[in-house]
Amino acid sequence: MYMNTLNSAVVRNNLSRIIEKVAKKREPVAIGRFGQPKAVLVDILTYNWQKQAIALIKRIDTLTPSEIETLNILLDDHAREALLVGLQQAQAGDLIPLSKFGKS
Repeated sequence: MYMNTLNSAVVRNNLSRIIEKVAKKREPVAIGRFGQPKAVLVDILTYNWQKQAIALIKRIDTLTPSEIETLNILLDDHAREALLVGLQQAQAGDLIPLSKFGKS
């Protein structure tokens, strides 16, 4: 994944716009000083996702089978994107009633 790097002055002058873009597109932005990346700005959903994955990795030797499955999903980019698309569809009200399932 290519990450856009912005210098700290650009970030300081455009922080609100950059935050909105990062949150909407879920694309991280590196923040640099003197030509070197020093920090990364990520959306809160990605941050929480990564935080949960790291917590599970720290306990890798003691994970239950369901926690291992959760970790595999957290680390799979395709599964993450599918889940996020599903969440966006649910927020938009694009749902199929359960009554439609199981009927031929």
